[in-house]
Amino acid sequence: MERAREIGEGSSSSFREQRNLREKERRMRMKHLFSILSSHVSPTRRLPVPQLIDQSVSYMIQLKEKVNYLKEKKRTLLRGEVHNRSEGSSSHQPKLSISSRDSTIEMNLVMDSSNIKRVLLRELVSVFEEEGAQVMSANLQNLNNMTFYTIIAQAIICRIGIDPSRIEERVRCIIS
Repeated sequence: MERAREIGEGSSSSFREQRNLREKERRMRMKHLFSILSSHVSPTRRLPVPQLIDQSVSYMIQLKEKVNYLKEKKRTLLRGEVHNRSEGSSSHQPKLSISSRDSTIEMNLVMDSSNIKRVLLRELVSVFEEEGAQVMSANLQNLNNMTFYTIIAQAIICRIGIDPSRIEERVRCIIS
């Protein structure tokens, strides 16, 4: 009888240890996942978990809104291209838009591929870099005889920022 009780106690003790070990592994994994999330949402400072989750939700909502905005902008640009073609216009003037928010600046340029002057993406990127911006994304896309340039950059020194009007002026000199 005592022998049976010893075996029973031993198995419940090892079961408890296994459960504790699994719980410890789960906590370590969650801590690691929150650490990764924190590095994406707030890389400069560590936040408490509830605040981290709130900021993550806000960040995802902002990203979703930006995606919707960009999709709509693309649709509008493509509709404008189809509309202009139906009017019989063979050469389009370049369309340039520059927007800035906080220390980030975004440039969208649409040019007709039949334009005599070809603009190199590296020329546009160099304008941003010379104006004190670090280029985070630069994209060139050819679609239906149109060339779409998109550059997203961030100020190297946030306190100083970037002057969008100066960048616009220099880009217009390149494309004209």
